[in-house]
Amino acid sequence: MDFSKLLSLIEEMPAYRRLVDELEQKSASVRAAVLDAAKPYLVAALHQRLSSPMLIVTTQPENSKKLYEQLLTWCPSMEIKLFPEPEALPYERIASDTSTELERLQVLSALANIAGNDNSSNTSPPLVVASAAAFMQKVTPYDDFTGASHSIKPGMEVEPFHLLSRWQVMGYQLEDVVEVPGTISHRGGIIDIYPPTSDLPARLEFLGNSIDSIRLFDPASQRSLRAVSSVEIGPATELLTPFSGNKSELAAVLNSLDLTGLNTEAREQFQRELSMLLNKERPSDLQFYAPLFHRDNLVSYLPQDGLLILDEPQNIKLAVEDLEAKADELRAEKLARGELPRNFPKPYFTWGELDSQMESRQCLRLTSWGITGRERWHKLSFASAPNYAGQVPAFIKKAREMLDQRKRLVLVSHQASRLSELLGEEDIIAPPLSEIKEVPPPGSLTLLSGLLAEGWIMNGDTYLLTDAEIFGFIKQRRLLKKRPIPHHRLFVDITPGDYVVHIEHGIA
Repeated sequence: MDFSKLLSLIEEMPAYRRLVDELEQKSASVRAAVLDAAKPYLVAALHQRLSSPMLIVTTQPENSKKLYEQLLTWCPSMEIKLFPEPEALPYERIASDTSTELERLQVLSALANIAGNDNSSNTSPPLVVASAAAFMQKVTPYDDFTGASHSIKPGMEVEPFHLLSRWQVMGYQLEDVVEVPGTISHRGGIIDIYPPTSDLPARLEFLGNSIDSIRLFDPASQRSLRAVSSVEIGPATELLTPFSGNKSELAAVLNSLDLTGLNTEAREQFQRELSMLLNKERPSDLQFYAPLFHRDNLVSYLPQDGLLILDEPQNIKLAVEDLEAKADELRAEKLARGELPRNFPKPYFTWGELDSQMESRQCLRLTSWGITGRERWHKLSFASAPNYAGQVPAFIKKAREMLDQRKRLVLVSHQASRLSELLGEEDIIAPPLSEIKEVPPPGSLTLLSGLLAEGWIMNGDTYLLTDAEIFGFIKQRRLLKKRPIPHHRLFVDITPGDYVVHIEHGIA
């Protein structure tokens, strides 16, 4: 689905043009009032117009997922990414999900402008969506992340084992076969590596200590596909500092933890794992120790010319404060049980800390209601779409009236073929389309096959209606995670009679 041609229609709105003018003048704080249903359309239009990196923060994880899905429809050719929340609660010890960490690394790399290889098709500035929970989390220091990243080119002189050691420090796991992101392998004069930012792994062929060629290959068949002139290697883990830093500095950080208030079991576990970290080994719950080393957040990665967008800033503030209160409660419980050092650092930023970090960035604050104070607000001309609640004859009658009035009508439906038949029975010809190749003129009806959550009316003359308005319900889209799986291990690890758990179908 590609509805991006519709984005230019907002240029006809005077309030939008004034909003863009203020943003292009790099005003530090800009405010706009816009209908909730129209926010994805507005953000997509701004991203296309300004062509600069953007970070948009929503209140809840569910809001961020819905916004991400809508943006994929409005601007599929742009680089749009969702920054997921950590799966562990603050101060909780669980092994992080590989796919979640890879998604987070891809976002950090995109904001830091670290591409996978020189053949990458993603050339547009990134648009990142994050919830309040993801936004407040501390992340890898920007300098450590970008300092570890580097480029590999044919003709470079480098000792292969030195390269392997460097990549293992960056979080890459040494495997027999490279099939999933974050892994490397070595055999003879060949090294394979799969950077998290690349769609395909790369194969380096050496002549002595010189890189003779670099080719991308298919991880399933292991067959080479094409040669490339360079590959960007970014980190394969969020926790870099303990494995790349000076040992004496690392010891100072680890020894600063006060273990005196811990119960016997917790003290022994901390002593064992701190010793592992000091020896550059990785405990099973490695990310638990991230707060000892992480001091930045997503704003640190947003380029200086980037735009920070807060969707309902007051609600974001309340969400951050609520999460902080729950985290403080968990911390108090763990301290009372002797499971956490009293001086263990917080894994997140408070709202006050976030607010001060945002002061140095250009920020657009969006709200759909409750405009107060003396600040200047750009009120964008969007209105709620009429709801026909499944009364299709009444809708078709109204559609004909709107066309007679030279209104521009755009219908987005998961049942586009059926809707086309119903319209045809009333002599309204509307073949279902999957993309728009040119802007529909006034007095036209365009029927698109696809999913959008809600419709709206723009400038009183452009009507966007979805299944929610026409039929009274909308098919829910499931956002499925791509989970990298090393296929060569499946038959080694599974034997007849073993129980398995399928991600959708359960136990078998």
